[in-house]
Amino acid sequence: MNFAWLVAVAIALGADAFSLSLAIGLAGIKKRMMVRLSLVVAVFHVIMPLGGMILGEALGSILGRFASLIGAVVLIGLGGRMLYKLYRPSTEHFPFSGAKDALMHKKLSTDSSLNGFGIYAFALSVSLDALSVGFSLGTIKTDIFITVTIIGATAGLMTALGLVLGRVLGTWLGDRAELLGGLALLLIGVRLLF
Repeated sequence: MNFAWLVAVAIALGADAFSLSLAIGLAGIKKRMMVRLSLVVAVFHVIMPLGGMILGEALGSILGRFASLIGAVVLIGLGGRMLYKLYRPSTEHFPFSGAKDALMHKKLSTDSSLNGFGIYAFALSVSLDALSVGFSLGTIKTDIFITVTIIGATAGLMTALGLVLGRVLGTWLGDRAELLGGLALLLIGVRLLF
């Protein structure tokens, strides 16, 4: 996989962190917590794909050519799931514009809800897709160090960017970021099939 495709995968994986960070930025967060949250998300986006890549390489050595086919199908499935989450009708889904109101209505402090275990739960929730993508990348034998470094750095930067933009621009970027992330994973999966 060439560098441009790897960056596209990293950006697609960072879309969840970016979207949720926009909502957190809207509610308000201290600068020190912004840095801490961005670093923890970056670390999780290194650990999760690393674990997936190790499993993917092991499966790749067992299944041979079929492993890369499985990896492509996993990417297509993840991209499809991201798009489905955006457009499925749901009564429990509220737009990002309602995030600030929801947080304020419940009188939650964003900083206090991200202290302790909360920051790790957030990082884990936005990095779960990275485990599956890491598995897919492991089946096609990509360079592990470069891959996890780019994915981790991109996710950390996108989290920081989301937190800052949440304060400035509001919420209109959130759904668009997830849409682009889902489309990118779909296209990369399709490309791997051919």
